[in-house]
Amino acid sequence: MVDVNKVLKVVVKKGKVKIGEKQTKIAIGDGSAKLIVVANNCPYSTEITALANEKKVSIYNYNSNGVELGYACGKNFVISSFAVIDEGESNIMQLVKER
Repeated sequence: MVDVNKVLKVVVKKGKVKIGEKQTKIAIGDGSAKLIVVANNCPYSTEITALANEKKVSIYNYNSNGVELGYACGKNFVISSFAVIDEGESNIMQLVKER
């Protein structure tokens, strides 16, 4: 079992991510996104999910709101969605495989 919050913090710190709705959509569109993480209250989740499905990018639906996702990522601001470009030393791709 993977500790989701720990993995999120590691990927943001040691990997490469694009945070926010605009940056997430750009990363999906240009093919650089390996995984999309979306908070359960993301106002653009339907749009992001449709785009990700179209480009065959995996999605992880975080079980809490943007405030909690921001906190889990080690940031002191709300994060509704982010794209993982490079997983760094994390094993974030395990989150998708476990579901």
